Amino acid sequence: MPYPRDPKEPMYPPPETPPAENAWAALFLAQDTPVSLAAGQTVSVNLRLKNVGMCAWAPNGDKPIHLGYKWFDAAGHRQLDADDRRTALPAEIAPGEETAFGAVLCAPYTPGRYHLEWDLAIEGTKWFAEKGNPPLGVPVSITDRPRDVSGWRVESNLNPQEVAFALDGDPRTFWDSRMPQARGQWFRLNVSTPRVADGIQFLSPGKGFPASYCLRVAQDGKTFTEIARAAANNTHDLVAVFAPQPIQYAQIDLLGGVGQVASAPQVPPLSYWMISEILVHVGTVWTASASHNGGAAAHAIDNRADTVWSSGSPQEAGMWFQIDLGRVETVSGLMLISPAGENPVGFRIATWNARASRWQVAHENLNNRASVDVAFAATPTQFINIQLLQPSEQPWSIQEARVVREMDTWLGPGGSD
Repeated sequence: MPYPRDPKEPMYPPPETPPAENAWAALFLAQDTPVSLAAGQTVSVNLRLKNVGMCAWAPNGDKPIHLGYKWFDAAGHRQLDADDRRTALPAEIAPGEETAFGAVLCAPYTPGRYHLEWDLAIEGTKWFAEKGNPPLGVPVSITDRPRDVSGWRVESNLNPQEVAFALDGDPRTFWDSRMPQARGQWFRLNVSTPRVADGIQFLSPGKGFPASYCLRVAQDGKTFTEIARAAANNTHDLVAVFAPQPIQYAQIDLLGGVGQVASAPQVPPLSYWMISEILVHVGTVWTASASHNGGAAAHAIDNRADTVWSSGSPQEAGMWFQIDLGRVETVSGLMLISPAGENPVGFRIATWNARASRWQVAHENLNNRASVDVAFAATPTQFINIQLLQPSEQPWSIQEARVVREMDTWLGPGGSD
């Protein structure tokens, strides 16, 4: 049967090495199959496999080896209303060698919850599964129209057989690293196409939190920006909020295991890494302007530690910096991270009240000696203005601006979209 009784029990226990007598055997090392597709949709899926059998895999000839798939419905019956597409290997793969390539996947034309099996086929003979080698199973939801989460996919360098549990919309199931946390382990989300986002959550099932990590995002999968970091013994879900930017990829890189950086009696000596849900908050692009050096104002809202906006001249009363949130949001706080000695010595924060058509003061400080980190009464606004009230010989600089906002609606496989 394609479905195990226990959702956390793999349908086929993935062996480290298949039986020695198996001439045709493959080990799936990584995959990023989307867990939600529209009916009839065709996508490309990245897979990495290792030849752990006794025979070489030939991409052509009388009996070439191709990668294919099978769809099964909720009752375990073979679903036949999907195009059968086979993908040729990029080259001959000898025993012990690995290969990585993209494979074509066509979704069934009937909506429903399915079980997908990736497998290799000896054309004209049999599937590897028929020769005793377990295929790779992935749960996939097929909808009658594209959803906002259609095409989302995840991959990891650990336990690729179960990565889909992090995107199945069920908080009771979860991906488990199946190994103690260690530096070099990673988990990556791909939301299919770039979209403007300002928050990401990687939730664990009450345990298995990433102990020490770096979270990076990218639009192209190559140029990543770090948006969150935990140095040691983290015991919370990974929740990152940042200035809106277009992203398609979000990757967690572990920096160490539990107890490797600092001791914490309440943390077990060994801990696996677990992810049960992933949520993304869709945002609107911010813009920034300033009375001085306005061309560099965007550096304060680009989420990069290596860029900074600076007034370029000593602070003076009336100097200002302004953030346009792109839409009206409920705001209740502001943080402005400044290089040492370049924080505003006296300032006023005001928000624009569109209904009254005037600015209203949210916070004022005439004797400031540190980076700005203030909370104020929640107010709906699109514009936040910071104006200096005191002169200083030092310039005013902002390395990063963070706005505290209400963020109630998060996008994920388990939510409405």
